[in-house]
Amino acid sequence: MPKSLDLDRLKKFEPAPDMRSEERSTAPSEPPVERWPSREANIDGQISIKGPMTTIQRFKAMCKDDRRTYADMLDILMNHFENHR
Repeated sequence: MPKSLDLDRLKKFEPAPDMRSEERSTAPSEPPVERWPSREANIDGQISIKGPMTTIQRFKAMCKDDRRTYADMLDILMNHFENHR
């Protein structure tokens, strides 16, 4: 006969509940505790950029030549822009 499933043990794997801003401001400040990396999924977003095809093709070629994702290359270009203002 199969062993019964312990549902209480599965609760450890639920995502952490979000604290409302009121609760965060009244929570006592404690020193940060080093924790294991979160297993929760990263939050990704998506944008669509409209522009001249020559610019789009140039950007795609730049990403392909450097073996980077579009998001990684965008981050690099934005950091470079911010550092050289």
